[in-house]
Amino acid sequence: MVDDIDSPYSIDRDATLYYFFQGNQNGTARAKRELRYGRGMWKSGSSVRIRIPFLTQYPLSGNPYSGLGDVEVGYSNNVASPPFDHSTELRIVLPTATNGVQSLDTQFKGFYTTKWKWPHTSIVYVNEFDQSVIVPPGSLWTSYYEGKLTLPNSAFVRTIRGLHLAAFYDYRVLFDSGGVYKDALGGMLFGNINDVALSVTDSWGIGTNALWKYKFEINMTARL
Repeated sequence: MVDDIDSPYSIDRDATLYYFFQGNQNGTARAKRELRYGRGMWKSGSSVRIRIPFLTQYPLSGNPYSGLGDVEVGYSNNVASPPFDHSTELRIVLPTATNGVQSLDTQFKGFYTTKWKWPHTSIVYVNEFDQSVIVPPGSLWTSYYEGKLTLPNSAFVRTIRGLHLAAFYDYRVLFDSGGVYKDALGGMLFGNINDVALSVTDSWGIGTNALWKYKFEINMTARL
């Protein structure tokens, strides 16, 4: 819920194309291309959304390999007001991956997003909890909390109308690894062109125990 581009819960239908490329600390990398479709529900501020990812893994040795990732289906509810917005989202991650591009565990994801708003600026904090609920033999166990703080969101730079910059700090506590702490810093450029919202994000891991070495993301959401 960083801005309208990340809060499509208020519109009836939306489609999103999402891409990221992530370089890891160990020299491996991966890319994701994801199609998302969401539709509003009978209750104002509520929606359902499906996420269909296609992943490419780049190992240290050998050729890259690609396949369908784990499909996610979720329900979200957004409550907006002039000074403060908050939203709740629940997702189920289905073991649909092919060609070994992702673990075949079934996961539950929960999100709680808060947004404090002032004239020309806002602060956003996203809480995320991911937990494996079904882990077949050979699959990885997932359990972590992730927090992401974004500020000052929209008023950082406004040299071009409708184009904004924000900085963020992203961190993760891995419960499945004894509470290991990993983090990253980054920035985001975002704006709207009519009914299409665009964002470009770049982030870098902090220290040797980082979330990733670097990560580049592009997000395009269109109202239907």
